[in-house]
Amino acid sequence: MSKKDTNITITNFPEEIDELNCIKIYGETSYENHLAVLSQFLHNNGNYYSLTKEQKNVIISAILDFLKHKKKTNPDINVTEDNAIIAAENPVQYNLFSDFYNVPFPNPIKGIHTLVDLFAGIGGIRLPFNELGYKCVFSSEWDKHAQRTYFANFGEMPFGDITKESTKRFIPEHFDLLLAGFPCQAFSIMGKMKGFDDTRGTLFFDVASIVEKHKPQAILLENVKQLTTHDHGRTFSTILRVLKELGYHVKWKVLNALDFGLPQKRERVIIVGFRKQEQIEAFNFDFKKMPYTLEGLLEKDEDVDQSLFASDMILEKRKKQTMGKEIFYPSIWHENKAGNVSVLNYACALRTGASYNYLLVNGIRRPSSRELLRLQGFPDNYRIAVSHGEIRRQTGNSVAVPMIRQIAKKIDNILNNFK
Repeated sequence: MSKKDTNITITNFPEEIDELNCIKIYGETSYENHLAVLSQFLHNNGNYYSLTKEQKNVIISAILDFLKHKKKTNPDINVTEDNAIIAAENPVQYNLFSDFYNVPFPNPIKGIHTLVDLFAGIGGIRLPFNELGYKCVFSSEWDKHAQRTYFANFGEMPFGDITKESTKRFIPEHFDLLLAGFPCQAFSIMGKMKGFDDTRGTLFFDVASIVEKHKPQAILLENVKQLTTHDHGRTFSTILRVLKELGYHVKWKVLNALDFGLPQKRERVIIVGFRKQEQIEAFNFDFKKMPYTLEGLLEKDEDVDQSLFASDMILEKRKKQTMGKEIFYPSIWHENKAGNVSVLNYACALRTGASYNYLLVNGIRRPSSRELLRLQGFPDNYRIAVSHGEIRRQTGNSVAVPMIRQIAKKIDNILNNFK
């Protein structure tokens, strides 16, 4: 394999997953999960010689698909099975996959503890554990744009649809911690006292089935506050009951991002579970409230894209709505559905769509992509790899990173001290 062949980068792969030079990684195609297979092999194993014959065939197939698709934009690439085997045996030496490693938040080479990241989004739950040295051995996220952001920051393409056995089969047999910010769809069949079967047909069932099979030491689940009251509380009671049946002792609490130093009122239910009674007894949700501020979070207006500035019509409307109210800076102006406007030093909970239309920074413009990430606590070296519209959706679906960071420290302390 020539030196010229090795200079392949894939950081800026196309917006559309079906483009000529991009591997399709989900859906019913022959390329399903191949980039995920390849990136997670390089991060988590990388030892081609330790693989079974079947596993080697999967890796070689993934590399060949990768090379074939890159050849369409780089004709000098020599696509042969021999070259694919060379790349698998010596991936670092040949620098063929440098973009899997040159990222802001690389997977620790040797982690004391391991985790899987389900419904991973853009990695907000994983990030604090990454800081603590946890090694991610499997990740899954079905949305192609979120996958793109995840890949740009962690150098790892998440696997696709976790409801498919073809995806689940790549989960390692043993890992220490399961993370899941699972979506809360309508749990219409839950709460009928049928135990594990109550959750069939929901995405929580896939979480529960993975927990049942792999039995990690600890679990961390995150969801919207409304999960606790859905169907008069029966949905949440079923979730807690199933986790108990699976052998986990759990504690839960609704936490607010405002209490963790973020200027965003965002309430989420957090469920933490351990297999050992003494471990859950050592865990608590007692956190010291941290002050929040917009200072240092907002960008200068001259540095923000002009398309984010409100029209004269909206500005005039807001001026009338705030007449007689105290106006201060920096602030975020909120308009509710009734048309009432509040001027506050924090944002309402970011959502994928609606809330964005009611927020104005200092009464004149929408939040930028970087500001939206900051409102969720992502560091400034977190890469933006998708459009502003996608960042709006991704931050609206993500988590308050500082909140997870404090929880992660407590879980880590327990896993280290209560064997």
